[in-house]
Amino acid sequence: MTEQRKTRTVYQQPPSSSGGSAPQLASALFSRPQYDLPDLPTNLTDLNDDVLMTLFSQYTGWMNFAATQLAEAEVTEAKAEAQVKFLEAQGMVKNWDPKAKVTTIRAELATDPKIEAAKGDVLTAYAARKMTQVVYDNCERSVFVVSRELSRRIGASGVERRNLRWNP
Repeated sequence: MTEQRKTRTVYQQPPSSSGGSAPQLASALFSRPQYDLPDLPTNLTDLNDDVLMTLFSQYTGWMNFAATQLAEAEVTEAKAEAQVKFLEAQGMVKNWDPKAKVTTIRAELATDPKIEAAKGDVLTAYAARKMTQVVYDNCERSVFVVSRELSRRIGASGVERRNLRWNP
């Protein structure tokens, strides 16, 4: 009895097969702020309230921007990983031989130039996501520090007002 080899096809969805409009990119919602990322002063208590609030709003703007960039970087990384899996699955189907070991087929696929390039894209996407995460985390910590100083001042102003009422 001879075994017939069946041809298998792995289909990949086109980029916008939904028929509807594509989802809006996050970068369109929060564009890069018009100002540079400010340095965090070492002594926030020396700043007046207006400067402190400006600093707080600048860090918040950068944090919003970094959060959208981080989300886009995560999506890009996931797409790159999915592309590697797709190419590997496609290669497995094309090179399938019931007599060959799966390990051997996977080893042959690992040297495929398309798969190597796709894995390089995954590494690039990973690096971009990690760097964006660093910017986001730094902004988050800076917002927290400035917010804490604002809260301290608000709490202190209540005590000062109470003291002024009793001391003419």
